[in-house]
Amino acid sequence: MATVKDIYNFIDKIAPFSTQEEWDNSGLLVGDENKEVSKILFALDATTDIVEQAIECGADLIVTHHPVIFKPISSVLGDDIIYKLISNCIGIICAHTNYDKAFGGVNDILCNTIGLNSYVKIEGTCLNVGKYDSTISTDRFLYCVKNALGGTVRHNNIEKCIKNIAVCSGSGSDYLDMAKEFDCDVLLTGDASHHAFLDANEMGILLVAAGHFETENISIKPLADRISKEFKAECVIAKQNTPIITI
Repeated sequence: MATVKDIYNFIDKIAPFSTQEEWDNSGLLVGDENKEVSKILFALDATTDIVEQAIECGADLIVTHHPVIFKPISSVLGDDIIYKLISNCIGIICAHTNYDKAFGGVNDILCNTIGLNSYVKIEGTCLNVGKYDSTISTDRFLYCVKNALGGTVRHNNIEKCIKNIAVCSGSGSDYLDMAKEFDCDVLLTGDASHHAFLDANEMGILLVAAGHFETENISIKPLADRISKEFKAECVIAKQNTPIITI
């Protein structure tokens, strides 16, 4: 039977933890690396609800994209997620920016989901840059994104022919300058601020924010599928929705 360490090593092989950003906190964050694993729960975020799902289904390990421990913590009390994990002997591995950057990782999956099959990874970043075979309109591109990901798609008021595309899941609007450098017509990401949209207008780039959850949650099942093919442990996809409600 596989151990927590075996699962960690496999993820490290396909998305090396050494490639994570300096500010990130990916890795085995809770648990015993020697514990045997018969069931794994996969989710985008480690929330109280996800931990409760893991307890209910009898999971030995949770694998998430976003780290369960990100900021320093000063205590671990009875109602904390970390306490619940430890008291129920559930480990958690978090693969964040290392999975963003990986070949076959989050950004590659996002590119493929929107039909962008010709792209390259920009070394040392979480950015992919690619192009369509022929140009499409802004409206057509926005429709393709909305149709592929669902959710709410926000964008600035730029009308242009779209061919060269920069893609960064999650919060990637900081890559606007790099998208401009690579002569991209659009930067597709999950989140973007008011000022990022203003900057994009000045640059003449279409900035599309298609949802942090929507641009990343699509990568959870593919990771579970890869682990399921490698190990005999049962792999379960958690029930999780975006925490954002629009009216």
